[in-house]
Amino acid sequence: MLYFAHSLTKPRFVTLLMIAILGFILPTKAQKLYQPAYNTLSFGVGTASYYGDLSPYSRPVPSTLNELRWNIGALFTHNFGNRWSVRAGLRYIRIAGDDGNMLGVKGREYQFARNVHFRNDLKELSVNLTMDLFKTDHYLRRRIIRPYLVGGFALYLHSPQARPNPSVSSSTWVSLRDLRTEGQGLPGYGTIYKSWAGALTGGLGFKIKLSNYIDLGVEGTVNYATTDYIDDIGGNYAKPSDLANIGALSVAMGNRALERTSAYTGLNRTAGARAYVVTKEAAYNNTALDPFASTTMQNFGTPGTLRGNGSRLSDGYMLTSVSVIYYLGRDRNTRCPKF
Repeated sequence: MLYFAHSLTKPRFVTLLMIAILGFILPTKAQKLYQPAYNTLSFGVGTASYYGDLSPYSRPVPSTLNELRWNIGALFTHNFGNRWSVRAGLRYIRIAGDDGNMLGVKGREYQFARNVHFRNDLKELSVNLTMDLFKTDHYLRRRIIRPYLVGGFALYLHSPQARPNPSVSSSTWVSLRDLRTEGQGLPGYGTIYKSWAGALTGGLGFKIKLSNYIDLGVEGTVNYATTDYIDDIGGNYAKPSDLANIGALSVAMGNRALERTSAYTGLNRTAGARAYVVTKEAAYNNTALDPFASTTMQNFGTPGTLRGNGSRLSDGYMLTSVSVIYYLGRDRNTRCPKF
């Protein structure tokens, strides 16, 4: 007893007491305050919409819905332990556009008469920064619904295609870049557009907690491209005699105004062509007259005139996705100080 009382007066007792107190206090504080970095992996599917010369930005709702296609992809995300994270993703995206959607749209008669359509499969690599709108002290204690903002850039490979007129080619789809429909690469014309391009990305989304380690994600992004050739249209009509140096199919695909039936949808184009000709020649209100025989249609696509809509905006596309998000590493990343 005397020895124990005597030992309490020694300096080492104070040291042991402090260690014991810190042992009870610090681990609890550390788990409450320390938010570890963590990673997630997600897989999603969704829609894809194109905007450009065939689906103008000035008609956002019809342009979004008329040629709605799809995308599928995977994302790897690293969260820095607060509201900020960086992610990399791979997506396969299909977009499409068709001048036939302008049938009966006042002021768009020229576009219907032009008779261009396309589809394009984009293989996209993206890098984005995301910011959660609400902070979380630990991802295991995250909110049920968490909105966020996203922005960054993407690189993608692409090759626009179209259906040729059956009277010209038996192929189902042909590569428009290979046909150089605006004379690209020929003397006096521009260069051939690249098979890759970039895009600036911005959007928003939200995550819904399903379990400790699984979320459901919903997101929408708008992607503004660095090229105006996602749809193969960006310049002027070329001379048919010049396109003949590339081939007969290039001539046919360079100016499709005189096709009586849409190779894309099978639609009879007579009524729409007449509506356009009437804006130039009132006599063609007479339904007995053939609009394709009119001076207006015969001279459609004069070499050197605009093939696109003349907008200074490049092409773009919007993606929506629903994804399953899986938290990697789980709570093994929760650490406490060692003494």
